Amino acid sequence: MTTRSLPLLLTLAVVVTMAAAPAGAQAPPNPVDPHIADGTAQTALDTARTRWKALGIRSYDYEVRRSCFCPTRAWVLIKVRGSSPSKRSKAAAKDIATIPRLYRVIQQAIDGRAHRLTVKYGARGVPTQISVDSMQYVADEEQYLNIRRFKRP
Repeated sequence: MTTRSLPLLLTLAVVVTMAAAPAGAQAPPNPVDPHIADGTAQTALDTARTRWKALGIRSYDYEVRRSCFCPTRAWVLIKVRGSSPSKRSKAAAKDIATIPRLYRVIQQAIDGRAHRLTVKYGARGVPTQISVDSMQYVADEEQYLNIRRFKRP
């Protein structure tokens, strides 16, 4: 055997070993938040959306802060006029720059059957706190949103 064929043989050995790994070596199951599993999270979101739509509010301001395992973000002022976020708001927080977009974050956690979901709603149906932990055994994928100072201009 030549020294040139040794790396090839080592690579082949690794590939064969990986292919022979037991099926049980898969990732552990991800338990779903009980409030998602029993439907109460969806009911709470539907109730909040109904309250929000009934008010017919199309122009409003609020502040939001995203916390995650990323550079800490400061509070961002979101300005919505005629149901559309301002350009500055879109640049700062496009995915959370309206109340319906905040609802979308919650809906995605429900549809994705997140491991943990905690949401608090205000009287208008506006979320004031959203906490999503999608996977139990994955670190650093959690997302926390705090919403404050909702007001109509």
